[in-house]
Amino acid sequence: MRTIPTPPVEPVMLPPMEQQSSRTAMLREMRYTGVLKHVAEDLAKMESVLPAEHRMTAKRLQREVGEVLEADGLAHVEHIMDSMHDGYLRRLAQDFPTLTPTELRMAAFLRLPMPSKEIASLFSCSVRSVEKHRERMRKKFHLAPHESLTMFLASRV
Repeated sequence: MRTIPTPPVEPVMLPPMEQQSSRTAMLREMRYTGVLKHVAEDLAKMESVLPAEHRMTAKRLQREVGEVLEADGLAHVEHIMDSMHDGYLRRLAQDFPTLTPTELRMAAFLRLPMPSKEIASLFSCSVRSVEKHRERMRKKFHLAPHESLTMFLASRV
């Protein structure tokens, strides 16, 4: 008996305009986060050279920036992804509870799709670090060597 091959199932990809708006919103959030990190670092460097009456203000500002960064990290990415993609990261975390917060954030960017080089610059890490995260995520998703991580993430609705 002859079998008729079935065509491969195409993953659900975001429309180009939605991909672009998602990417733009996430890039904007990550840039703001990067700016805040630099402000906190600069405040820490300046603290020792400031007059005593201004050190307390610098410490307070540094603490406030640190609190914003701690509270906003994954929450911003989750909020943007959830609002644009109807709870995508929440469902991904439920389906794969071993994913770390960094891997969840990375999944959001990979789904857009975004190249490893851009992700590395946003996460302030090396491209090699992004590639190692991708490798660990592939294992957690039980993907075969020929299966694309980006396509897997894009196909999850």
